[in-house]
Amino acid sequence: MLRARILIGKRGKTTLAGDDYQFLHKSEIPSYHFQKSLRRLPIPKVEDSVNRFLAAAKPVLPQKTYEVTEKSIRTFEKTQAPKLQEALLTYDKNHKDTSYISEPWFDMYLRARVPVAVNYNPFMMYAPDPEPRFNDQLTRATNLAISYARMKKSLDANLLAPEVFHLNPKKSDTALFRKVCKTLPPSLSWFGAVAFKAFPLDMSQYKSLFCGSRIPKREKDELYLDGTQKHFLAIYRGIPYSVRIFDENGAILPAEDVHSSLNFILKQGKAARNDESIGSLTSLDRDSWAVAREELESLEQKNGENLRKIDGALFAICLDDLKTEDHKRLVQSLLIGDEAKNRWFDKCFQTIIDANGQATINFEHSWGDGVAVLRLMEESFKDTNKNHFVTPETTPKSPNPENVQELEFKLNDSLRTKITRAQENHVKSNGDLDFSTMEFEGLNRDLIKKTKLSPDSVMQLAIQMAFYSLYKEFVPTYESCSTAAFLKGRTECMRSATSATRAATLAILEEGKQDVKQLLTDCSNVHGNLVKEASMGQGFDRHLLGLKITAQRQGLEIPEFFQDPGYSRMGHFILSTSTLSTETIVFGGFGPVVPDGFGIGYNVVASKLGAVISSNKSKRDAQAFSQALFKSLDILKKHLGV
Repeated sequence: MLRARILIGKRGKTTLAGDDYQFLHKSEIPSYHFQKSLRRLPIPKVEDSVNRFLAAAKPVLPQKTYEVTEKSIRTFEKTQAPKLQEALLTYDKNHKDTSYISEPWFDMYLRARVPVAVNYNPFMMYAPDPEPRFNDQLTRATNLAISYARMKKSLDANLLAPEVFHLNPKKSDTALFRKVCKTLPPSLSWFGAVAFKAFPLDMSQYKSLFCGSRIPKREKDELYLDGTQKHFLAIYRGIPYSVRIFDENGAILPAEDVHSSLNFILKQGKAARNDESIGSLTSLDRDSWAVAREELESLEQKNGENLRKIDGALFAICLDDLKTEDHKRLVQSLLIGDEAKNRWFDKCFQTIIDANGQATINFEHSWGDGVAVLRLMEESFKDTNKNHFVTPETTPKSPNPENVQELEFKLNDSLRTKITRAQENHVKSNGDLDFSTMEFEGLNRDLIKKTKLSPDSVMQLAIQMAFYSLYKEFVPTYESCSTAAFLKGRTECMRSATSATRAATLAILEEGKQDVKQLLTDCSNVHGNLVKEASMGQGFDRHLLGLKITAQRQGLEIPEFFQDPGYSRMGHFILSTSTLSTETIVFGGFGPVVPDGFGIGYNVVASKLGAVISSNKSKRDAQAFSQALFKSLDILKKHLGV
């Protein structure tokens, strides 16, 4: 095909032709080149997991509770654990195409009966286009849709660059690295990469990034994929539309065609009645949604066909009328979606674009984790900033009726009632949720690095200090850590409430110590070691879960340790935290994972530290925590001397 690239104006419309338009890029190394040689997720030694559990439990459990729990896990270590470990190792040996945690992790998500909205789906907001005028709803929606299609085509053609973590990019992200790795057979390619101190990551989740949905079923949901589809889903004012983006030969349509389809949707102005907005059904608990879906499909064949068009759509774009600068209102819309009329929470991902042109991804979590979604966001953000396929000045063409189709559903009184009740229940069940945002410009990633401390450890210490200042206690804290360095790795829990953070918090807040440099260094060192252990598959949470599931798999009684109050308390994450520190994302967030907890999505970037905090206001005060976090960072800034 022709390869031509013409730029019209420095910041105007970009015209790409041939393969330059069809593909995001053409990597020298095939997308899945490293998959066959990836290491498998290790199963830790029982004694290591026991010791790590106790080290994490000591700073957060009351002394008497800790003593009982210590005795319980030591008994487990000597009695049932060795046989369960042997059985788990055997299971792992017999399933070399996956990891020991992969199937149970899918099972955990898909068997959960609570609504996926808020309980599981997180959101991540894109930074605005650097050129303000391109932050226009129609323009941004079109440009992102084209960019997503370019990434999908690159991935399908095995041309998307593999995901590789470069320890020192200047030395490893080079032409020599690519040449060596490309020439090595897939079965040896990982070893070649590691010789450059570059670590390939698992890309198995990327196959589910597009054209997928979670399908509600009674007792256990299913994941659906249909890579043959040539359209995406657009939702506006509660009405779903199929928007064609690939032609019959699988080529991406001209950007102007997609632009005209989206413009048609925005301009025709139709709005669904509340009791006809079927997207609201995706906010139901999974069994209720499964029953409603069965009724939808049985009512008319066309309903089933339309559901499959939604299920197999490449992705969803939700065009919202909301136009606000109020962060609290934004978070409410992005996480909850008001009455969920303009959402489809089951899609692999849905990009919400409001009337201000702010773009945010909300994604269903069972199929994968943040690594693949973050890559999607990074690539599309870079692509749409460089390549403006349409501009605000682009005059929309007349829409082609074959390219945009309203998905009309036949409904009866029973289904209309279910939709109305879904909306009422969604609003009611999330009525207690509260949000707050925090931005601290007195510290940033680079300033903290100059002190030789881990920026993430400083933010985590500030979170511990904020909670202690409000509640005078230390609680189990979850920090998500990816294990994508291994085949079919998912995540590990990094326990960021440590004896080091406890000591530093008490020294600063209770004892008023001024010289805490060594304590801050201890926090950073311990934190860094825990991150390393977790990312290398040497945490304890997934391993202990694996042992428990092994007992269930063998029809054995669940060991008493797993009924221990201290163990239960350790799984009650009052502080659940996650970070995606990148300039691509302004902020992200998720709901609290327990009723009396905080959900804290935070960002540590070159300009500032920021966080989105969620809580149930009848249990915890998100605004008070936000203020306490700001104050804690201010205190740490003084101690850091920056």
